[in-house]
Amino acid sequence: MKQISIVEARDHFTELVREVEENSGVQLTRRGKPVAVILSITEFNRLQKSESSFWDSYLTFRQQFDLIELAIEPETFADVRDRAVGRDVTL
Repeated sequence: MKQISIVEARDHFTELVREVEENSGVQLTRRGKPVAVILSITEFNRLQKSESSFWDSYLTFRQQFDLIELAIEPETFADVRDRAVGRDVTL
């Protein structure tokens, strides 16, 4: 994401709005530190959507990606889970 200072944003606001419409967003900085983000209305609306259930998210994922085409083998994730015994919980 592009970063610009607040002063620069103020001086070139019209160009900044055009850029945000075409790209994902612009990060505003004050003294070199990020303080805000300007987003297009499309991106803002996408982020404002209510959270969907796990199942709905899974179905959306399945629609976007062909799992057979990805050819992910079970061995790919074989060492991902920590198989160590969990912590002792005493009540």
